[in-house]
Amino acid sequence: MVDDIYPQMPIIETKNYLLRPVRLNDADDMFEYYKQSKVVKYLPMSFHKTVLDTKRFIKSFFIDNYKQGKIGHFAVVDKSNNKVIGNIGLNNVDKNDTEGEIGICINPIYWGHDIATELGREVLKFAFSSTNIKRIIANTYEDNKRTRKSLEHLNLKYYKTYDKKIVKGMKITYVKCDAYRILKSEYTKRNRK
Repeated sequence: MVDDIYPQMPIIETKNYLLRPVRLNDADDMFEYYKQSKVVKYLPMSFHKTVLDTKRFIKSFFIDNYKQGKIGHFAVVDKSNNKVIGNIGLNNVDKNDTEGEIGICINPIYWGHDIATELGREVLKFAFSSTNIKRIIANTYEDNKRTRKSLEHLNLKYYKTYDKKIVKGMKITYVKCDAYRILKSEYTKRNRK
């Protein structure tokens, strides 16, 4: 099923979650996690101080990219309570791009339950079956052991460690990052039935 407003964004259902385009009325749920400094620690933005900050972010990062026809992030909706608990997807991929970066942001209340593996499987499946993407990369910070484990469960392979530049306002910091990747050919070979 595809979204009525943004046809490049399908609606994907997993056992426990619904993945759909982010909507402006998701702001209250998303503010719950974007207001926490530990969630945005390595993102190029500060934590949100108000729901208005989250609404602005939804418009500029999600909706503006959807309007340009880009494939972006999905809202992660917990089917048991219809609450948005995070977002996952490809970081603003155009339809002709052959490489995409997968990213995920989950409300800390849900950390430690390996949600990333369940969701990541569906995002990889979508990316390799419905786009021109031939390679997907993922970057995680050296101290993020849970994400590394999820990436390995998804068969992404570590290929390098590097210093990533993080710019927040006038402040520049560098953090150690581990980079992972998977090729479409590897994914297809592993998932043949």
